[in-house]
Order: sequence, then C-alpha cells, then structure tokens
Amino acid sequence: MELSLQAIRAFYGSVDRKQEEFISKFRKSILNDLLVFDDLHHRSGGSRSFVCVDTGKQLVQWHGKILRNPRTLQTIRNRSRIYYWMRNLDDRQYECFGAALMQSLGATKVHLTPRGNEFGIDFLALVPAYSRSELFVSGGRGIRIVGQSKLYQSKVPRDSIQSFNSLMDSIRHNRYEIQTIVPAWFRNSPAPLVGLWAAHKGYQEGARIISGQNGYILLDTLMMAEIFGSSKPLQGVRDQSDLEKMMWSYLAEFENTGEALEA
Repeated sequence: MELSLQAIRAFYGSVDRKQEEFISKFRKSILNDLLVFDDLHHRSGGSRSFVCVDTGKQLVQWHGKILRNPRTLQTIRNRSRIYYWMRNLDDRQYECFGAALMQSLGATKVHLTPRGNEFGIDFLALVPAYSRSELFVSGGRGIRIVGQSKLYQSKVPRDSIQSFNSLMDSIRHNRYEIQTIVPAWFRNSPAPLVGLWAAHKGYQEGARIISGQNGYILLDTLMMAEIFGSSKPLQGVRDQSDLEKMMWSYLAEFENTGEALEA
C-alpha cells in the first residue's frame, strides 16, 4: 500500500482520501497487477524491480540485484525520472525520443523522418551488433532498424503490426514508393533488416504473437526509459532537473535537423 501511495505522491504531489480508500480496498489486486507487469517487463529484457516478501500482508521490496549493484540502482532511478519526464512529450517528441534512443545504443547513423504520413516510418538507424563469427551479424555490418513510435493511450492492436509487415516488405524490396523517404545509406546497406516498435501502453497479445513471428523488437515507454537510463552519460545524473535538461537536449538535436545524423 505504501508503495502505491508513494507513486501517487510522485506523480500528483499529494494523496487525497478517496485515493487512499481505493488503494486500501484493492491493494491485493494492485499487488498482483504490479507483479504481473514487473514479470512481463523482465521477460521483455528489463530489470526485475520487486520481490513479494509477504503475500498475506501484500508487502514487496526492491529486488536484491538493484540494492547490491550501484550501477543498476542508478539505472532504476534514471528509469523512474525519465518515465516521469516523458509524460510531457507530444507525438512528435515521442518519435524524436525513439531516434535518440538508437543513438544512445551506439547507432552509427540515425534518420528521423519528417512530420506527416511517411508510410509509418518514424525513424531509421544502423546499429552495431556483434557475434563471435563473421558468418553472423557483426560490428562491420550491424543491423538496420525500421522504427515506429506510437504515443497511443491504448495497447497496439494486431492490425497495426500486420500493416507494418507490408511496410517492411516495401523496404526489403526497395519499392518505388519508399525511395524518396528512405535514405540511400539505408537502402544500400547489406545489413539485416529489423522492425522496432516503441509504444507507450504496450501491445495486445495478438500484436505480440505476430511481432514474435516476424522477429520485431517491441518496447514500451518503461523499457525505453530503462535502456536510456542505463547509458553511460546518465550514470552521473544527480536529480530530476539535471536529467530533464539532458533529455531535452537529446531531443532538440533531432527536432532541429530531421536529417540523418552520424553518432
């Protein structure tokens, strides 16, 4: 219960009596939802945040790995700060954040498409990838990322992923309609093609199934915040104000150019 109250205070500044009564009445359901969400986040590649220490009393504590590792603890703090900051983003800024995320992962080239209907392409990137053998994806080629960022207030449906399949086919076969949108460096690269979705509220189960069948990467806002929060430049951030200044500067780099950038 105390964890829920802390979250409300962080987002709204205070807790009213109605909110306290709601949490008290439904705290068992809230705990279950929290643990299910945390498990889904962990299975998607994120850090596990909580451990239930007393089911009867609905008590949880931070996962031991977070408390033992200073870098992990800083990443989790950054994740919370970035997630809080991202509430202020509009649709275009959310697209910029997806492009900035690729740059934070070491992309050698990133391109943010202009505003408007660009066949569903929000950003493109060439990201290094490594293996022990040159036979497979290596740092020399990397992977080509086709990104969509959707600030939906509901989960992405199955139909949206099916439409994305058509877009990927058009890029894969270098069809005429996408040649003016996709930069030459992306079209001419021999690197494998991978679709990536960034969606604020996550995905319906049907969307997850189709994405898995096609090898797409699915991120939600929390996962994006954690990835960005683990980056080296943010490991020394001390407070919310400093972090927000850094995040706005990352977005401004893409908002001001809209061109292909080299990391």
